[in-house]
Amino acid sequence: MISKLRALLGRVAADANLDLYCLIITALVFTLLGGLGISDVKTLSSAVLALLAFMAFSQIKSRNQIGAIARERASDDLVLLRTEFPEEYHARRARARTFLFVGISGSRTIRTMHRDLRRMLEAGGKARILLLDPTDERLVREAARNRASDGGPERLRGRIEASLEDLIHLRDSTGGDLEVRVSPFVPVIGFNGIDLESRDGGVLVQHYEHRSEQEAAPILWLERRDGPWFDHFTAEARRMWEDGLPWPLDRRIPPEGTPRPSFVTEFDEEFDTRLASARRLFVTGVTRNSLVHSRYGLLERLLRDGCEIRVLLIDPDSPAVAVAAERYYAQRSTDSLRERIRHTLRLLEELGRAHEGLSVRLTEHPLAIGLLAADWPAPDPAARPALFLEYYTYQAAGEPKFTLQPDDPWFAHFLDEASILWDAATPATFAD
Repeated sequence: MISKLRALLGRVAADANLDLYCLIITALVFTLLGGLGISDVKTLSSAVLALLAFMAFSQIKSRNQIGAIARERASDDLVLLRTEFPEEYHARRARARTFLFVGISGSRTIRTMHRDLRRMLEAGGKARILLLDPTDERLVREAARNRASDGGPERLRGRIEASLEDLIHLRDSTGGDLEVRVSPFVPVIGFNGIDLESRDGGVLVQHYEHRSEQEAAPILWLERRDGPWFDHFTAEARRMWEDGLPWPLDRRIPPEGTPRPSFVTEFDEEFDTRLASARRLFVTGVTRNSLVHSRYGLLERLLRDGCEIRVLLIDPDSPAVAVAAERYYAQRSTDSLRERIRHTLRLLEELGRAHEGLSVRLTEHPLAIGLLAADWPAPDPAARPALFLEYYTYQAAGEPKFTLQPDDPWFAHFLDEASILWDAATPATFAD
């Protein structure tokens, strides 16, 4: 019985309406006492004033509770979505002591914030910047496809590399605490974190729209007082930073999880873009009839513009033709394969007679891989070499294709093999 009474008293004491219950009971008691004539007018007047004061206290409590609810709703549910960067963000960035940036190329942020970054680093602040890995062809192509006005993968890669170069120069010139990393994934949200560890920290979050012609939106500016959403996006930005790779990359040992080149049925538009802009070309293959025939006009234009082209084919008069026909061309005879090589040589002879810069050699080795090296070694420091390879499968239709960049450890391997074959090959002789 006593335990039940205690539980009842506990529930009453914890009830949010306890003050109202007390007010009602007190009013009823004094009303009854006044009606029965037990209490005089003076006592009743004092009681009424006390009740009014109690009611005022209850009203203050209720208003505070309503205000707290309103503030909570404003911070949690009514976060303002913007279409432009708020002025408060720029003002806070100008006096920041720490800065965390996650983005694609960072070209605009690094350019407009260069003075603030320098001030921050020279004053002992800390900056951490994560950009897309420009050495990952797949990621750069994916990011370029998602953007409306970056001019394709090559231009986007150039913007990223320029930003990285500026950051490294800024770090070296100031000696400040600036960490630079590149992401092995394409960020779908950009982050600008300002003084995240402080009480007045803020984070700007920008959704990267698909092929947007204007400023990507929505944009959110969140501060610590905004509660759980500030913590949510800050934690995401930090997770992305932790998964980044320090720049410059150490390519001696490929990082765990770095995607290897994947096979494709056909090269994408990058192949034609690199071919059309090349200043040097090194081509190897069994016949290369399709390449030379379909791009005869392009090869002619490249030679006319001063491009150096080397072509290595299997010698049509060597036993290697029969080996290649048996291995790689289940539906093609040795004579057919030999004629395709000779047709390619006739086309190359026409090009060589009309223009300088073409060298053709023949090998007696049954090549297992066809190669096209663009701009290697690069005649222009701004050029970025690439290696396009085709694997000749054993009696199967099609040639699986893949692309390599100079920082891939296998780039030099395949290029060295092709160079050795070239050096051992015999120059093709054409009739006068």
